[in-house]
Amino acid sequence: YHRRSSPYPSLLTFDAPNREVCAAGRPRTSTPLQSLVLMNDPVYVEAARAFAARVLKDGGTDDAARLDYAWRLALARPASGVERAVLTKTLAKQRELFAAEKTAAEALVKIGDFKNPEGPNVGELAAWTAIANVILNLNETISR
Repeated sequence: YHRRSSPYPSLLTFDAPNREVCAAGRPRTSTPLQSLVLMNDPVYVEAARAFAARVLKDGGTDDAARLDYAWRLALARPASGVERAVLTKTLAKQRELFAAEKTAAEALVKIGDFKNPEGPNVGELAAWTAIANVILNLNETISR
């Protein structure tokens, strides 16, 4: 009974109905607390890392191809020029950050149980995890 009546805590933030009755529909909401959960909950950070690993493995050999691949996987449409420019700039900043803060990169890629791929270095995987987290936190990704 306890498991059915107590949903996963982050689901409460996303207005999940309790599991004692069925719900025909759920309201769409977008709150700052939901963004914080998506950026910081270990489950979502681990999901972003797994998404980043897939992008690094299957997305191509250069950043532009990988960014396009990630965007299309998450949103099922191509990125606009402005969106691609923002992602490219963010990726460069994340690479700089994780090159300077190696302990932060190592901490980020250790969150959760997902096994890291062997190919990319820790800083690269951490930078792409941050990009994946940004893409997965978009309002368009969450509510559509």
